Amino acid sequence: MEANFAAEERRFKKGEIICNKSEYKREMYNILLGSVAVYSDFGTPEQKQVEELGEGEFLNVISFLEARPRKTVAVALETTVVDVITKENFESFFERRPAKIMQLLQNLSARIRHLTADYLEVCRRLEEHPEVDKIKEEHHDWYEQHEEIYQTIFRMVSQKD
Repeated sequence: MEANFAAEERRFKKGEIICNKSEYKREMYNILLGSVAVYSDFGTPEQKQVEELGEGEFLNVISFLEARPRKTVAVALETTVVDVITKENFESFFERRPAKIMQLLQNLSARIRHLTADYLEVCRRLEEHPEVDKIKEEHHDWYEQHEEIYQTIFRMVSQKD
C-alpha cells in the first residue's frame, strides 16, 4: 500500500515569522493565499525588505533544494496559507499538480532575471564611480574577473531571442 504524501496546509498570522535566518528547514512553501516579505538583517536598524512574494509563488526554494540554512527571514504580511512541500512529499506534490512545476520554474527564472538586472546596474554604477581607476589598479585580478563576468552576462541579456 502506497503512503499518502499529501502536502500539509499551514496558516500564518500577519507578522508571524515563517522562516528564520540560519534556520534549516527541508521544506519549501507554495503560497496559496496572502503574501510574504523576505528581509535581510531582520529586526535590526539595517533591516531591508529584499523581496515580496504572493499567491502562486514559492518560498524557501534555495534553502530546500541546496539543503542549507537560510540567509534571510520570511514574514507573513497578512494572513497567509501555504502548502508545505517536503523531501517526502516533493514528488507526489508535483505529480498531482504538474502545472506547479512550470510555475516553480517561472518563479526561479524571474528571480534569476531580477538578480541579473540588479547585478548589471551595480556594474554600471561601478564604472561611473569617480575612483574606478583606483579600484582597477588596487584590485586588478578581481576587476578583470568581474569585467569578464559582466561582459558575458551583458552579451547574454542583450541578445535578441
